[in-house]
Amino acid sequence: MSILNSFLNRRAILRRAGALAIAGAALASTSLTPATSLADEARKIAVSFPNASVIGAVITSLDAAKEKGAEMGYSVFVDDPGTDLNKQINTIKTWIQQKVDVIVVNALQPDAFESVAKQAREAGIVWITYGQKIENQDATVGYAQYPDGRQLGEYAGQWVTDTLDGKAKVIILGYEKGVWGQQRGAGIKDGLLDKAPNVEIVAEQDAISPTDGLNVTRSLLQAHPDANVILGVEDPATEGAYKAWIAAGKDPADPTGFIGGMDGTVPALKLLKKGGNVYRASMAIPLVEVGYAIVTTADSILNGEETGDVIVPLELVTEMSPKADEYLAQQGAD
Repeated sequence: MSILNSFLNRRAILRRAGALAIAGAALASTSLTPATSLADEARKIAVSFPNASVIGAVITSLDAAKEKGAEMGYSVFVDDPGTDLNKQINTIKTWIQQKVDVIVVNALQPDAFESVAKQAREAGIVWITYGQKIENQDATVGYAQYPDGRQLGEYAGQWVTDTLDGKAKVIILGYEKGVWGQQRGAGIKDGLLDKAPNVEIVAEQDAISPTDGLNVTRSLLQAHPDANVILGVEDPATEGAYKAWIAAGKDPADPTGFIGGMDGTVPALKLLKKGGNVYRASMAIPLVEVGYAIVTTADSILNGEETGDVIVPLELVTEMSPKADEYLAQQGAD
């Protein structure tokens, strides 16, 4: 057992003693503030997640983490820095000063977090990177971004080959500001071109929200009115793309059209459940499973276990698939 793990075991025992004194103290989610005193509170898992408050799938996953945390004696706090990298790092530095037990970070730019992650671990705080991997971390919890994106691209490419003799004009809605977005986008393109090498990618542009997807796709369809395949790294963006498709006067049931995204949001899953429209695929996140994994992985590491990376694969959901119902139920929708 490493020196670090021995230290973490002793620390976990001390923390548990404190937690027993205030059993049942599961707190609501908000970010911690410098004025918050943590000395006498239960074990803390602080989660920094850009756009956590506006992406429904993320909200579902982190709500599951809070629920699991309450069961296991943890308080799970979530901070949404938006896309402000400096704000995210400053909040994490505050958490280090407050000596939370675990910090979980969805890092927009992983390299920018090496130094602050090193500071956290030197302070005895467990560092978990969500969906990415950095040098100074105890584990990754999340997804295999490139392979998951590639699976969507391959499905779309095979559909183009089978349905359109391998020819289509494609719009990619990516997110180059984040490494995860770069990896998903690269996977989508590689998978698409592997199965349908003769497609033409006519445009690539960032879009992550429904509003982005609507506005960006509206402009791109004006420039490329014959584009018939739209693939995105986030379902919220492709939901917006679907609205732009209809607003452009295109047939929502166009047999030559294909829209597909990632994450398995409620609107996307409802379109897939209904079928008979151009929204044909989503890579769905097992949201509850990921939320639980955040807490159980943190708990294992605090108890001195070497978990390694915990990767939860996304699952391809296609039109009329019963999987759409399964994931809708997971999000409390039907």
